[in-house]
Amino acid sequence: MAAMMLALTTQSLLAISLLIVILLLVLQSARLYRREQEFAVATEALLQREQLATLGRLLAGIAHELNTPLGAVCCSVNTRQKAVAMIDEAVAGLESGEGDRSAMLERTHKALRALHGTDPVLHEALNRTNQLIRELRLAGRGEQDEPQPVDVNELVQGTLLLLQHELRNRGEVKLELGEVLPVPGWPGPLGQVLLNLVMNANQVVGEKGTITISTAMNGDEVVVKVSDDGPGLPAGCRERLFHPGFTT
Repeated sequence: MAAMMLALTTQSLLAISLLIVILLLVLQSARLYRREQEFAVATEALLQREQLATLGRLLAGIAHELNTPLGAVCCSVNTRQKAVAMIDEAVAGLESGEGDRSAMLERTHKALRALHGTDPVLHEALNRTNQLIRELRLAGRGEQDEPQPVDVNELVQGTLLLLQHELRNRGEVKLELGEVLPVPGWPGPLGQVLLNLVMNANQVVGEKGTITISTAMNGDEVVVKVSDDGPGLPAGCRERLFHPGFTT
């Protein structure tokens, strides 16, 4: 009898132990499932944050790319408004017969020269903007234009047209443009790189500094150099210079 009771007790203990193990396994499985769900939610949130960060960098880059041509357009529009006001004033004076006729004609000619002077700036700004929008559309479709012959000297001149409102009252810009052959490439991105280099140089040279832009042939290659007599790169910048969004 005692042996039977001991056997029953042992079986009961084994059953209870088995139930406890099963319960522990169920609880552990529930905890693992909950952690997997939490991990999946956290991963999705991280992906969304990374996508938003990427979108933010993209939008910041687009805004930066558009800032210079739009600035040139705004400056040109302001100049044209002032020129039109001068012409209106001169015409009113001529119609009334009051004032110095020759002085009013001179003011009219000056205003017309200012108007005509904004034409190439507006053309270059709108052309750069159209190129940027086209490149964005192609990039959105995973496509790219075929390379085309690019006149680097024309890119330099166009860049200086866009930046003339930025370069005004700043240092001197020296051009050392050699006779170069057209190179196959994409004028939009090439022009933007050149524009950024000149802008960066302009920000550090001060009012008495010098920016030098040179082009030359080196065998069958065209070499473009943008240099300035500013303080140079701060320590630690060289390794991060081409990281997206990096600035100082």
